[in-house]
Amino acid sequence: MDKDKKDKKAVLVSIIVPVYKVEKYLDDCMQSILKQDYPALEILLIDDGSPDNCPALCEGYAAAHGNVSVIHQENKGLGLSRNTGMDAAHGKYLFFIDSDDCLDGAAAIRLLVEQAEKEQADITVGCYRRFNDSGFRQVNRHHLHGGEYTRTVDFRFKGFYMYGHLAHNWGQLYRKEFLDAHDLRCRAYPFTQDKAHNMDCYVYKPRYAFIEDGIYLYRVNEESVTFRYKENLMPVWIAIAADFNEFLENRGIEGDYGDWTDLHLFFGSFFLVKQELQFKKHGIREGTRVMRKYGEQPLVRKAMAELAKGKYLREISVLSWRLTIRGAAILFHLHGYGLFTTAIALLRKLRVDGKITESRNKKEKP
Repeated sequence: MDKDKKDKKAVLVSIIVPVYKVEKYLDDCMQSILKQDYPALEILLIDDGSPDNCPALCEGYAAAHGNVSVIHQENKGLGLSRNTGMDAAHGKYLFFIDSDDCLDGAAAIRLLVEQAEKEQADITVGCYRRFNDSGFRQVNRHHLHGGEYTRTVDFRFKGFYMYGHLAHNWGQLYRKEFLDAHDLRCRAYPFTQDKAHNMDCYVYKPRYAFIEDGIYLYRVNEESVTFRYKENLMPVWIAIAADFNEFLENRGIEGDYGDWTDLHLFFGSFFLVKQELQFKKHGIREGTRVMRKYGEQPLVRKAMAELAKGKYLREISVLSWRLTIRGAAILFHLHGYGLFTTAIALLRKLRVDGKITESRNKKEKP
């Protein structure tokens, strides 16, 4: 009887699952959702014009489970598929999950809702683990906390860049009323939609809540967009910064968020070089050419000049990152593109970036 009363009080959570060419992973994802111990779930499968057997699989789940609905649409991409789910959702809270990923344990949604309700949060963040066919990694911690700290440069740097937990939509619980009140919808970028959406959310000063539990399993899927060469990486990366500035201006949002655009463009240089070095036909020469072209962009020039002078950096608590960003920005600002690219190549050869990733995602002990 007590359990029945508790279940009746449970607020509805809408789980939004964009589906596209994930035939071999979809059942793992759905089973992890269906086994949740939270009693009030609405599961929305957004078939984004998937050309495989996914549409039929989605219909099968809907036929077998009364809380599962399917929306079929022409292919629009991940961000706009999430928007379709947001528009159709009835829950007090929204949870996004990519259809090749899974929830980490039966209590994932319940733990998030309990914390969100306790703190009356707009966005509630948990931890996650990476996994693939060879096994699972240890929990990747967010190292964040709420309160006034969420309004600082250090919070933005750690949340969106150093640890990155705020740079994705998956694994976070959003209060629908907050998103609807400010018309916060995802953009149609072919990648990095998550970060852009969360940047937009942030400037409306949401109340954040955090839990230390691992609630999400992120599949390292080399067939996904994340692991493919992106011909349009540079224009899209720059557009995210330009569009964010326009978003602030058009909506009359005051406040200095220059650290965000500067750091976004700074890390873009690393991703651009890394992408060139990962492909055999490319290398340092091509990476240097790309950096020179990137350095010609007005927004990039401005960002690197400001970081080279140390703007915003003293507000970052980690000294090693302050020194690294300023040193690299100075080199870039002085047009040392060849040295800049060679330095990144050396770091990759020494597996520095890989060791950082490994330190955050250690394999679980048998």
